[in-house]
Amino acid sequence: MNIIFIGARGAGKSKVSRSLSKKTEFPVVSTDSTAVYEAGGIPIPKFVEKSGWKAFRELEYSILQKLQNADGIILDCGGGILFDLDESGNEVPSQRKLDLLRSIGRIVYLERGLEELIEKVKGDSTRPDLSKETSYRSILEKRLPIYQEAAHFKLNLSKLSKEEAAEHILDWLGIKSK
Repeated sequence: MNIIFIGARGAGKSKVSRSLSKKTEFPVVSTDSTAVYEAGGIPIPKFVEKSGWKAFRELEYSILQKLQNADGIILDCGGGILFDLDESGNEVPSQRKLDLLRSIGRIVYLERGLEELIEKVKGDSTRPDLSKETSYRSILEKRLPIYQEAAHFKLNLSKLSKEEAAEHILDWLGIKSK
């Protein structure tokens, strides 16, 4: 069994992944870290600047394809994992990625309030701009319902520590902490 975390930038996916890993001894696989590795060590902002978002979304898809036979991992997905770009370069929900994710494991949506998410990513230079024209708020307004629909389980982290979140997920999965 694999546990997959989805949610917006700044939701807490990486922190909860690490906390859950300590409790289950499942290794964490980060799609973003794997993308950096697959791109020859090029950080995501530089990759996107050089090759564009469409190429990055294709790279994410190829990473998911490689994980189809994984067992016993926690998959920490980047915020855009459920999306692709159409011919005009607009972000659209990705059925192919969702189908792959569902075949890989149980999808947990880690959510926070809109304002909280915006505050958490302000000024973070490690994250590439999602769009020059579109505000993070408008991107979130489009993405949040897609995360909701994709998830097998939803957990609001606004009032939970990462340890409490991990315990809630273990309870939902019926797994005892190690």
